[in-house]
Amino acid sequence: MPYYDERAFKDIYDVINAEPVREQDKVMMGMLKTLGIEKSKPYNPDEETLKAMRQGAIDAYYYMEHWFDHMPKDKYYWPDRHYASLLMTDENKTFTWVYDDYIDLIPRAVQSFWCTNVPKKLSDDPATQYMMAMADREGNPLQAGKLYKIDIPAKMPVKQFWALTVYDFSNMSFIYSNTNRTTLSSYDLDKMKKNSDGSVTIYVGPKAPGGLESNWIPTVGKRPIPAVRFYGPTQDFNNKTFKLPDCELVN
Repeated sequence: MPYYDERAFKDIYDVINAEPVREQDKVMMGMLKTLGIEKSKPYNPDEETLKAMRQGAIDAYYYMEHWFDHMPKDKYYWPDRHYASLLMTDENKTFTWVYDDYIDLIPRAVQSFWCTNVPKKLSDDPATQYMMAMADREGNPLQAGKLYKIDIPAKMPVKQFWALTVYDFSNMSFIYSNTNRTTLSSYDLDKMKKNSDGSVTIYVGPKAPGGLESNWIPTVGKRPIPAVRFYGPTQDFNNKTFKLPDCELVN
């Protein structure tokens, strides 16, 4: 997990001393030099510099959180839903954001904020897709301490399986609890209570509704970001004829 304080700059120092400097990196290398971060030279920032580094990392963190709370509508996978793909590519369906005349800095930072292990290029028929619930059905950001539900249709557009994993909005990692449950999937259907049409309703929140513990993923007071994962998505998913119901606030 990354640090969002002065330690982030030590990580940067370690990275630039392990990696080659590309042409597109040189402007950033010049800026890092003003902080005492140089390739093959000792790293020993003074207290004033460390204080500035700390505040800079904190500011960058909250800038990213603000972006996700005000995500541009064109980033939603379905225009009338509030899901965004975990894999938000550049215009070339790659993850470099390098164009002939500029590098698109903000989308590059946004993608790295919540996911760093990405393919070189996203195909038209990806092996997996993660739909991140960025807001509830009314368009309100999900909050800590609230109970939400997501209806998973009986027929999901997957060749392999589906899973719902809940992450912590503050660090994009799992939410740990005494249950050790971060995910429910199609492999758990025999244990979950189903609706009359074969669908299942999964609850995300600090406490399970009565009698529905098997359909519940705990949030332990953390602000959740549910991810519905499609393994082997079918053409119904890829051409967007299938639409996943939005996350709904229960109480």
